[in-house]
Amino acid sequence: MTPTNLENIIARGHYLIINKNETYLIHQISNKAILKLGRDVIDLKAAIGQPFSSTYKLEPMPEKKRHYSLVICNDNQARNQWSTNGCGTDNKLITDDSSSQLLSTDEIIALKESGESGQNIVERLLENSKTFQLKTEYAQEKYLKKKARKYCDYLTIFKPSIRLITDVLYKQQTLPKTIALRFDTLAQILCRVNLDPGGKYLLYENGSQGLLQAALLNQLHDNGCLVHIFSSTSEQNALRAVKAMNFSETKIKQMLTVSLDEILNTKHEDNIPAEKVEEDVINCSDEKKRKSDEAYTQIKKKHRPITSTDGLNFIKSNKFDGLIVVCREEPTEFVKTLLPYLSLSRPFVIYSAYREVLVTIYAEFKMRRDVVFLRLTDNFMRYHQVLPNRTHPDVTMDDGGGFLFSGLFVAGTK
Repeated sequence: MTPTNLENIIARGHYLIINKNETYLIHQISNKAILKLGRDVIDLKAAIGQPFSSTYKLEPMPEKKRHYSLVICNDNQARNQWSTNGCGTDNKLITDDSSSQLLSTDEIIALKESGESGQNIVERLLENSKTFQLKTEYAQEKYLKKKARKYCDYLTIFKPSIRLITDVLYKQQTLPKTIALRFDTLAQILCRVNLDPGGKYLLYENGSQGLLQAALLNQLHDNGCLVHIFSSTSEQNALRAVKAMNFSETKIKQMLTVSLDEILNTKHEDNIPAEKVEEDVINCSDEKKRKSDEAYTQIKKKHRPITSTDGLNFIKSNKFDGLIVVCREEPTEFVKTLLPYLSLSRPFVIYSAYREVLVTIYAEFKMRRDVVFLRLTDNFMRYHQVLPNRTHPDVTMDDGGGFLFSGLFVAGTK
């Protein structure tokens, strides 16, 4: 089997995108191959060795309640079909109360725990509903979708892609801890930065769970390079999207990680003689010394010029083809620090969820002579329902696309 074919086969340790009736989640298949969905426990061993995009039916395990195994099936079997036997003209005679359903909650739970399929449970609900036949065709369709989502016993396993991961992370956003990037905003960022597969790019990011890193790495070829700059002193571990893409070790090595503090401190500490720093550390009074060797070492390193790393040396010795800044804090100072590392006539893009932050930067950069073609935009996207005689925009929508500020770095004085 060729390496390309192996990439399309589910294996232990892989990250998966699981779709259960239009509900998506990211999951890493472990050695035990167990997935917990709410109160349900699903054994994924049958999916190992199968190709991505396969559909499976959940088969109840007789010896355990709410435990299921997978049986591979085709898409036609997964499509639920119910006979409606006519419909009403309007819903004005329908009373929305619990008396319309003859089956009690205990009876429905007993059906599910007895191993009854989701198809049969929904059929029983339709048979015992006093108002279903009075609903309009559109209302019946909504009712069936709602019940199918609740009692669906099929799932599909997809290969992770940037589009799917973006949608999953966007729906799981927890503001203000994370940045909610829609896929259209992500596409605009990649377009504005004029992404070249063989280029070198600077990325200052925190809060997007590694989505920007994953998107850039996915587009870069073997000769491309990405330098991820983070603001905390500890290594950033929020790289969920990068891990979910199942990148190879070679691809991961194309991303170098550097602390913003190292970049800032090198400008000030390069002029400090090493002998003077050593003397200051040795001559500290006893009462000011740390009690542990570890703390003493940290104090020593804090005042000593930063040791060169691969990422730091790469930044010093190269000019970059683009700069992307996506963060929760006010980014003006970060952008000013990182702009000189760009090659001439190269783009920069800044994302913020708040317009006022970018308006301030825009006004300040308009006074500079080394940046041109400044643009401040926001993205507007709305889903549309396309059905016979019922085509219209979705009633509910999210306007959280954020704002983008972009421009070109050129020669000239500030």
